[in-house]
Amino acid sequence: MFGWMVHPLAAFALMFWASVIFGRRGREWQAVALAAGVVVGLAALGADWVVHPAAGMLLGFFGSRAFHRWRERWPALLAGLVAGAFFMALGAGWLIFPLAVMGMIWLFTVAFTWSSEKNAAPLGAPPSVSALPEQGGGFPLGSFGSREEKVAAKAARREARRQAKARLETPPPAPAPAAPDLFTSYLRDERLPGEARAQLAALNLRTREALAYLDSLGQSGSEAAYLARAVRDEYAPTAVQAYLKLPPTLAGTAPLQDGKTGRDLLREQLDLLLNAVQDILNTTLQAGGQELLTHQRFLEDRFRKARRDLEV
Repeated sequence: MFGWMVHPLAAFALMFWASVIFGRRGREWQAVALAAGVVVGLAALGADWVVHPAAGMLLGFFGSRAFHRWRERWPALLAGLVAGAFFMALGAGWLIFPLAVMGMIWLFTVAFTWSSEKNAAPLGAPPSVSALPEQGGGFPLGSFGSREEKVAAKAARREARRQAKARLETPPPAPAPAAPDLFTSYLRDERLPGEARAQLAALNLRTREALAYLDSLGQSGSEAAYLARAVRDEYAPTAVQAYLKLPPTLAGTAPLQDGKTGRDLLREQLDLLLNAVQDILNTTLQAGGQELLTHQRFLEDRFRKARRDLEV
């Protein structure tokens, strides 16, 4: 019905989708549902390619909003999850794997938070001031023989009470501020293009998965683990920082090399890092799969022999 017009309309729908989920309207489930409905509708009309970049942006949306004050934003997150189901049904089936990994990380984080809150020891009532003098070095009245000693004991009790009261009224020292997480800050940094934040979200998930898998294989000190950590802690932040140094009005328009803008170069560099981490995962998967293949050969030999014995 719309013919070729559905494709430019899909491009505008993609921009609308990015402006909603990465802007202030991303906290409202109605706006998220409307933007997703436009994308899904145009994909159903023929622009089926649009669900793939929309699904990548959705990963960035979850990465930036699901792990921080999610109780206030759960309607918008639920709307995004429903949108992801429609994207997968329309062709973006690859979305299920990063969503599953992100969901497991989110469940672990929530469970750990709830467990910490539930098992936190309640603050007990402060000790009675009247009980402190003897613990601070005083003695019960009556254990002294002379009047002077009793007066000295009373003075010691008063001083102990004063010191105990001062300790109770002194506020605890403020905790040291936590070190900022570069990935989390970049995922929420609106100076970055939407596709770059989506790439960072995918890179965050892949590097975490690669490091966890290498650690389970006892290869946390291997060259592959070093490379995965370098991608996350050095290479990706350096690329983003170099992009942010460009003038904002020219970063996406002025060509820097071979007609490519700063935005194009950032996208290419993040793609290279994503491919590098994926190669690490593929290599470690082959190494970790050898044990499974060995067990398969053992089972085949074992039951082939049992079948020959039964035939005899």
